Amino acid sequence: MPESQDPKKVINNDLPNSQFGGGFINAESVNAQRIGGDILNFFFGQQTTPVGDPARPKNERILLAAVKEEVTARLRQSLHNAVLINLGKEPQPQQVKRFWDTEIKIGFKPAKPLPDTTTILEVFDSQEIAGKLLILGAPGSGKTTTQLELAEELTKRAEEQPDCPVPVLFNLSSWKDDRQSLTNWLLAELKSKYGVSIKLGEEWVNNHQLLPLLDGLDELEPQRQELCVHEINQFLAGETRPLYLVVCSRIEEYSNYSTQLQLNGAIYLQPLTNNQICNYLTSINFTELWSTISSDLDLLELIKTPLLLSITVLASQEISLESWQNLTSTADLIQYLLEAYIGRMLTRNINSVAYFQNKYPSAEQTRIWLVWLAQQMQRESKTEFLIEEMQPYLLNDNHLKKALYISVELVSRLATGFTLGAIVGLTDGLTNGLFFGIVGCVVSIKINSYINNIEILRWSKERTNHTFPLLFILFLILILIFTPIAIVIGATNKLVGVTTVLIILLLFTGLSVGFYASEVQEKKIPNQGIWKSLRYAVISGLITGLIGSLILGIGGWLINGLTFGLKIGLGTFFIGGLYLGLTFGGLTCIQHFTLRLILYRNGYIPWNYARFLDYCTERLFLQRVGGRYRFIHKLLQDHFAQMEFKRN
Repeated sequence: MPESQDPKKVINNDLPNSQFGGGFINAESVNAQRIGGDILNFFFGQQTTPVGDPARPKNERILLAAVKEEVTARLRQSLHNAVLINLGKEPQPQQVKRFWDTEIKIGFKPAKPLPDTTTILEVFDSQEIAGKLLILGAPGSGKTTTQLELAEELTKRAEEQPDCPVPVLFNLSSWKDDRQSLTNWLLAELKSKYGVSIKLGEEWVNNHQLLPLLDGLDELEPQRQELCVHEINQFLAGETRPLYLVVCSRIEEYSNYSTQLQLNGAIYLQPLTNNQICNYLTSINFTELWSTISSDLDLLELIKTPLLLSITVLASQEISLESWQNLTSTADLIQYLLEAYIGRMLTRNINSVAYFQNKYPSAEQTRIWLVWLAQQMQRESKTEFLIEEMQPYLLNDNHLKKALYISVELVSRLATGFTLGAIVGLTDGLTNGLFFGIVGCVVSIKINSYINNIEILRWSKERTNHTFPLLFILFLILILIFTPIAIVIGATNKLVGVTTVLIILLLFTGLSVGFYASEVQEKKIPNQGIWKSLRYAVISGLITGLIGSLILGIGGWLINGLTFGLKIGLGTFFIGGLYLGLTFGGLTCIQHFTLRLILYRNGYIPWNYARFLDYCTERLFLQRVGGRYRFIHKLLQDHFAQMEFKRN
């Protein structure tokens, strides 16, 4: 690394690698891993390897591994690290320590400065705080980074000490029901984000085995923020009150609440001082930028948060200081800086892993797709985006929603009708085939307006026990109906075969009813829910088709000979397999594919969405953890959301 560098030349440096999931990987290995990994994930799934002391229960160690991966990835993809990587420096532990001042306030005592040698873990463990801490600061002041650094230390502790609770990250922006208690919300988030069942989550919460770290209080609608404060206080005072709790919030919003959080103390992240900014810019050889900004009090005041300082460094080549200095309001200054950042990130040279041979989208197209994404996330008050959670409500146009429903309905009915008609037509004549094809189209599976992913199939003994009495009654009714008919038509010799088929078929049906879909897995790869749904569609279709064809084929042979048995078995394999395949995942895949196709054809998204989102992490617009994506900061998400969406 040269001793001094021109900032404009520095920013032009290519990023040597990509930062998917917090790791650094090269293009060749990614291509091979994607091809082989998708196949392996399709058939076997991707499992989280437990970490920590084996004395801790396995499920807790799996959760701990997921949290550790998330914390590591988000810290590694921070803008501060991006600055160092752009400069060709490898981030070192001493380089990622906070360089801003912090004040601590305990109860009604006045706030006092916190020594810069004091770590966030020491604050958390202090006798006065006792693990119940509030982190306050201005936008971009380092609140979330401070919380992540605390989570990193708590994760290390939990790995070494099996009796320590597992730290878990939550974002309060997903609390959307005013009537939902914080406990129930935590359980829902544990299931949605980390794949923890409600029953297991309740056990962990009741036994104080979790350490919740709550971020995003200020990201709720303004009128709901204080209501959320009230819910948190109820949680702190309830029967399952936590032993430890950490909450992050912007200081401006929090100061306006009439109700305060019942935590033991708070730390206030202070704006950067002039000396701290000077030392930072000097350490990364941006002395020219410092000499320019230091003479402008408005700009100097603006970059007193770590976020905006990092953005200024990354966007410096795109900034016209004369234009920037002519702006008067803080909002205009920030907007100009963010636009300069977007412009610089869109045009800088990168070695893209997502798109090979530089065949990536144009700057204009990338901006358009990010605007649409930010607007959808803002509408749903989300800070994280998962491809498999895309729903029909993304289609603002009612005509497009109708097109989606009709398309999925048509595909489902035609598939069922064609398969049934083809089987009957081949075995029993064209006329009967046409008739049964029409019947198949009419009685096809009902389409839901919500796309439900099927990631795990579970079997419930209780569901089966409730079904068997009804099936037994149905069996008796059918025997009472078929017996007189067989006597009248002189086919009593067929009763044994019919009875055998009914018993086996109803037994198989009763056991099948016990299976149900459950979405209980951590999101490890993009679009994991759809991949798993497709996997279960194929598996359930094949298994059901084989078993059903065997049962009914044997029954048909006993009733009316080998030829009839083969016809029935063949028909059951295709029809039964198709029906169960559509029920357990197939229909989900059709709905998702059709929704993606409509969004793509209308210019809202690219066809390969995961590749585009990965590309946006390379451009430093998004962060990726497993299959989840988020903007690098809420300020950037809000900035994109305020832009006008214009399709090409």
